[in-house]
Amino acid sequence: MATVIDLSAALASTFSHDANIRQQAEQHLDHLKESNFPGYLASITNELGNEERADDIRQAAALQLKNSVDAKDAARRQDLMLKWQGTDAALKQHIRDVLLRCLHSPKGDVRKTTALVIAKIANIDIQSNAWPTLIPTLLNNMAAQPPAPLGTRQATLTTFGYICEEIDESLLSSENVNMILTAVVAGMGESEQDEVRLAAITALTNAIHLARNNFEVETERNYLMTVVCKCTLASSQPMRVAAFQCLQQIADNYYSKLQSYMTELYGLSTKAIKDDEDEVATQAIEFWSTVAEYELDMMDDGKDDQCKNFTASAAEYLLPLMLECLTKQDEEALEDEGTWNRAMAAGFFLKLLARICKDRVVPQVLPFVTGNISSPDWHYREAATFAFGSIMEGPSPASLDQFVRAGLPFLTNALKDQHRVVRETTAWALGQVFEHLHGNEAENQHPIVPKESIPALLSALVASLKDEPRVVYYVCDALRYLALGFQSPDGETTPLSPYLKDLVQNLYEAAERFRRDQGDATVGHWDPREGAKAQIAAFEAINDLVRSSARDTLEFVSTLLQVVLTAINANLETQITTHQAAEKMATLQGQFCGMLQVCMERLCRSDDARAALIPFRDKIMETLLQVMARTQSGAGVHEEAMLAVGTFTVAVGSDFEKYLPGFMPFVRAGLQDHMQWQVCLSTVGVLGDLCRAVGTAIWPYCDELVSIVLANLGSPNVHRNIKPELLTVLGDMAFAIEGNFAKYLDAVLTILRQAMAMSIQMVSSGDYDTYDYNNMLRRGIIDAFSGIVQGLADDLTKGTNLGPASRDRLMAELPAVFQFVSSIGADKTGGDTYDEDVARAAISLLGDMCSVLPGAGAALANSPSKEWTQLIQFVLSCGDDSLSSNNVNWAIEVLRKATNAAYF
Repeated sequence: MATVIDLSAALASTFSHDANIRQQAEQHLDHLKESNFPGYLASITNELGNEERADDIRQAAALQLKNSVDAKDAARRQDLMLKWQGTDAALKQHIRDVLLRCLHSPKGDVRKTTALVIAKIANIDIQSNAWPTLIPTLLNNMAAQPPAPLGTRQATLTTFGYICEEIDESLLSSENVNMILTAVVAGMGESEQDEVRLAAITALTNAIHLARNNFEVETERNYLMTVVCKCTLASSQPMRVAAFQCLQQIADNYYSKLQSYMTELYGLSTKAIKDDEDEVATQAIEFWSTVAEYELDMMDDGKDDQCKNFTASAAEYLLPLMLECLTKQDEEALEDEGTWNRAMAAGFFLKLLARICKDRVVPQVLPFVTGNISSPDWHYREAATFAFGSIMEGPSPASLDQFVRAGLPFLTNALKDQHRVVRETTAWALGQVFEHLHGNEAENQHPIVPKESIPALLSALVASLKDEPRVVYYVCDALRYLALGFQSPDGETTPLSPYLKDLVQNLYEAAERFRRDQGDATVGHWDPREGAKAQIAAFEAINDLVRSSARDTLEFVSTLLQVVLTAINANLETQITTHQAAEKMATLQGQFCGMLQVCMERLCRSDDARAALIPFRDKIMETLLQVMARTQSGAGVHEEAMLAVGTFTVAVGSDFEKYLPGFMPFVRAGLQDHMQWQVCLSTVGVLGDLCRAVGTAIWPYCDELVSIVLANLGSPNVHRNIKPELLTVLGDMAFAIEGNFAKYLDAVLTILRQAMAMSIQMVSSGDYDTYDYNNMLRRGIIDAFSGIVQGLADDLTKGTNLGPASRDRLMAELPAVFQFVSSIGADKTGGDTYDEDVARAAISLLGDMCSVLPGAGAALANSPSKEWTQLIQFVLSCGDDSLSSNNVNWAIEVLRKATNAAYF
């Protein structure tokens, strides 16, 4: 076996307070891992298994071992799995033996960390049945006579929980699942000590999704529910918390089985909400939130007939409890953004109740709001304000109309409340009103925000931009939704037009204040992270004000664009001396690039305003290229600058050709930036914009571009969300360079055939979790084929250039394409419906192929798969879609004639 090295000193150094010492230790361990993986595994295992080592060293060893077989990144995790599988069998068995022995260690922290490592290795080994003794050994720990020590039983149950959480349920036999559940439920028995019972209920929570067969059998289901319900009444508070968390998982996985238990669950949960400690009450409310979210999902999916209406039935009794809980705020907890307590959970559930019960909640909430909105106790003022905002989504505008009109003056005044939390909630509530009601008034109904109230409202909101960051964050949101509610496509004016310049100026000043304060050590009275959020919100509000602006403000938008250009260039001249300063500057430049992009988008909506951009075009592109050159190494701004260039291509169209030489190196870099996958994704989108803008001018760059795109499609290191867009951009290039694309046809069609096979495989698996991604993939495949067929259309139909060879190559792909499109029609993963965009695009693709490829119609008519006709029936049943109906109707007519079809 591999030589063991003493790593105790290196492991101890990994948690040193000195960053340099930590870094050196980590580098030493990483070097050993890369240069001598077996020796590294043997050495850290030796440190973990050595009872004479200090606890922290053994824990560090366990974490190193975990990180040797697992990683957050999927590609890295796959590499580590293969590395483990390729390790010497004797060494792996030794490691497994040491891990199982460590479950008996007298050190609790060591046992707990070991449990996690076992689960990570089990996740690999169970796939190939490489650790057949694991489950039996763990079961023996629980069944041993005399009983194993308390710590061993606790650690064993924790291990079971981690294993069930990690491992795909298909890898565990029903026999193993039953044995695990039996051991876990036995550990919850009242004769066990609290530490063991807590580990057991936690393990059951992690394992509950595996118990599908058990929940189908009434006696087994009743037994499991009885055991869990009993735990909600345990004397141990952590046990009660864990029991309600387990009930949440049961509700999420077995909602349809809850009917006969709801009376008891209602009694247990309401008792906990009213009488128990805050943590328990919070989890009891969370149980109802889980039920409510499940029911809302069913309603959204059109499955009302499967909804048991548990939430609506209990709403009359739960609502007063939730309103009372809103008044139980913990002021200290409110300062910690990560805190979740009874009042917060109640507020979240109240919002769900409003969406489920709609108009019913208004008369129940109204008395609470009116009775407490002016209370001398800030707890009640804040609770009333939160209740007001929470019911803006769900009830009809008509049912809320008078309620809101009466409440808006109170909210406007409450922006000056003496208590910061009340001001914060007030700003949030105003945002809720503007988001859900403002602009959505019924026909002939007076505006929720009448023109005469705007000056006072804006005065209060602008004054609040000088408040603390949390208040400012929600004030910015309120201003965003206020502007969006007044938005009128290409309207001459809006009620906000006279105030646009001042609003933008005040928002920019607020953003600048928080930016400066983050670097000012003398401020210190708020968390810099809160200031950063407020800064971002201010820029987002500016962007939405510009998006919503009317024609009478376009001159100001043009001026703002010039101001932003000046600001970007001024910041480019700033000397950066530290990494932190570089990150802050990159963030600011990203926000400026976002503003620049929005200004260009707004000006491009009218021809005369677009023409006003002409004098600034060179300056805009020069500035964006400088931003990208300055931040070539990353830091986030690259993406914003890249997106701004995408908008710029739309603004200048074919004239962008002059900027290609300077811009293409950044396109190449963005496409190859796999680590920052969102930057890569943005670059792919911009490349599509570029192709549409410059057309055949992209041809000189296509050899390199196609090569990079194909390499990305074949690489396991490229994020999967990028790959459908890469397929789409191949279609964009094909459409742009027309017949020249024949050069790449063989390579691209090979990739498309693989992608179609992957999509069909996803359908056969019936896995709903892959349904959305499959639709993304389908759209990419269809876009690619559509671009190719349309780009080559002239050569295909006229037989010019490489047209005959391309035609033959495409004809050879027809059976695969027909099978692919039929697989979309046969896909029932999403129920009895299809993704409408995918269906329309698929029919259009078939129409394109039948119109340019001779014999394609006959081949389609003779194709053994006829499920593509179901897509036609679906599209026809969807009715008119102004964006795509003309093209789809043309395609359907082409298909009707080409296939001589009488069945659609």
